[in-house]
Amino acid sequence: MSNRKKISSAELVYDGVKKKILNMEFAPGECLSEVRISEELNVSRTPVREALGILEQEGLLTSKRRRKYVAFLTLDDLAQIFEIKIVLESFVAEKAAMVINEETSKGLEIIIDKMRDLVEKIKNAPDKDHYEEWRGINVSFHDYLYFLSGNKRIKDLVDNYNLQWNRWRMGIMAMQWRLEKNIGEHIAMGEAVLRKDHNEAKHLMETHLKDLYSTVSEIVKTFQLMR
Repeated sequence: MSNRKKISSAELVYDGVKKKILNMEFAPGECLSEVRISEELNVSRTPVREALGILEQEGLLTSKRRRKYVAFLTLDDLAQIFEIKIVLESFVAEKAAMVINEETSKGLEIIIDKMRDLVEKIKNAPDKDHYEEWRGINVSFHDYLYFLSGNKRIKDLVDNYNLQWNRWRMGIMAMQWRLEKNIGEHIAMGEAVLRKDHNEAKHLMETHLKDLYSTVSEIVKTFQLMR
């Protein structure tokens, strides 16, 4: 029973701290106090230490003189992350287009229809925040491509890298023009997969990620100038 309680407490701390890092409530470079976190969440310091260790392994925290700090994302970090993402996710799109069939295409068609519906919602209500709805559809789209490719290990790798730059992704997705552009790019990728045009699917994914990298790098540059 005590072991189960310890695990659940560590998960509670992990989820709470991770959410605050991704929402920028804990700013890059901020020192995280084990004592403060344990008092706020009403848990002992042991699960706090365990959770912070996992977050450090995921690249969201760094250690300096036995203290944990929210990691900065440098331009070099970002370039390395996107180099890996471009190679892996382009392969996934290409493989998905090569193996998709009449049966598995149905699931992708449903996701693409949801994207088209969201585009109409944005046009009809441009001032409304559509980010959360798009985030769910976006996850479904990429998860389906991973499913089609049959490679869970790539998904695990990319998910971990996405965590590290998610703070900036949330910022650019909030830009209405980028949100609509992003949806359009995903619709085009999905249609290429449905056509079994593996070269086009790969090319569109590469182009999408390179453009996304360019946008995010400009945001990171601006943030670094403000530090």
